Amino acid sequence: MNQDLELKLQAWLDGELPAAEGRGIGQEIAGDAEASRLVADLQALKSALAGNELGVTVPDTREFYWSKIERQIQRESRSLRPVQVPRRAVWLRWLSPLAGFASLACMLMLAVKPPALPTFDEISSTGEGMEAVTFNDQSAGMTVVWLADPEQAQSTDTPVAKTPDTGDSEVEME
Repeated sequence: MNQDLELKLQAWLDGELPAAEGRGIGQEIAGDAEASRLVADLQALKSALAGNELGVTVPDTREFYWSKIERQIQRESRSLRPVQVPRRAVWLRWLSPLAGFASLACMLMLAVKPPALPTFDEISSTGEGMEAVTFNDQSAGMTVVWLADPEQAQSTDTPVAKTPDTGDSEVEME
């Protein structure tokens, strides 16, 4: 049974169909067992609801009751004022996503190009027994050259560092 027929049966039972269409539905109920069962179930449901339904009456007439509701709606619609958004909230609406985008861009830049780690460029030994170690830190823009005499290092254990940027200044390292 389709839904259209079920709706027509409900309307027929409630007396909402015109007389000519109602006679046609009555004949269809007599010929269809499923339709007659549905009508019997709907009649039982209707009688159960009618006997147990509480009757509620409104003290006012129908027109007066609905006019009170209409006046209340009009009164509330007049009293509503548009909400004004503070200026600070407008800036925050744009600033928050912008800050999130900037932090995401910074994270991506760090992930794509990691910082350069300091490296020992070369360790060389001269013919006279001196050793030179060059340390280059690209992130700080610094180059340090250590000059060490292996014979002196065994006796004092204090290497002497010479910076090439300043020329002849020597720094004792501990």
